[in-house]
Amino acid sequence: MSLTYVEPPHHSTRLPAFVKCLLVIPTIIFALYMFVVSLVLGPLILLGLYLFKRDVVTSALTPASLESIEKNPRYRDAALLERVWKHPVGQQYLSGSLEFQFREGYCAPTTLRNVLKSIPTIPSDKIPSAKAGPSTASQYQVKIDAIGYTKSTIVYGSEGYAAFLEAIKLANNPQYRVALNFLHAALFGMGGPKYLPHVALGAILGGHFSNIVGYLEDVDMVAVFDVNEDFGPYLVDSKRLYSAVRASDVQSGRTRALIVSQILDSSVQA
Repeated sequence: MSLTYVEPPHHSTRLPAFVKCLLVIPTIIFALYMFVVSLVLGPLILLGLYLFKRDVVTSALTPASLESIEKNPRYRDAALLERVWKHPVGQQYLSGSLEFQFREGYCAPTTLRNVLKSIPTIPSDKIPSAKAGPSTASQYQVKIDAIGYTKSTIVYGSEGYAAFLEAIKLANNPQYRVALNFLHAALFGMGGPKYLPHVALGAILGGHFSNIVGYLEDVDMVAVFDVNEDFGPYLVDSKRLYSAVRASDVQSGRTRALIVSQILDSSVQA
């Protein structure tokens, strides 16, 4: 009997009220700090990027200006998502118990944990606890491969759509796992007018990690398990997702990427 998807526990609903308040305070302080900084320095930063790193701006704001993928009728299509979860890779993710990030800043380690937990041959004591970081594709690659059960390859958005799509297709192979480093705003929009510095900077800098849990080639829809509990599993067409991966990552100086991890233990079978 196949496993069915059950929404993982939301960390925000499991915590006592006073703990929630304590966690919200630094988030609010940081948000206010970034808002003030963006108002003061934002125009200068944006001008500098536009003059000297124009592709950083255009690669982010062009897709972020499009309509949110939530408007696509297939975004949460139950029948299509059921197909994803019934696939051998989907079943392995479900058997490993998917989880959401504890809070913002934990997307990469949570994505990594979801990958490792989906590989049945990895002992639980080998799976690291979620701690903030890493924040680039190369840092993620180094961390997951250091555990000793995977050999990972980075496919950067700059390598082109064909290379991107070939990597996405490996998400259906039980011997592989695919992690996604992408620009969140490129899929869901900026949440405000792009002429406001804090909105534009948020769109440019808003990188995120999540798991690719499958690919429905016949309808060209990629299944993402977003580790942000406000989103969870959804479907997005491959070219729209590619635009989110082709966006530049200011921190690494490269585009965002897919991290394709080959499982070294050959006992993992479909």
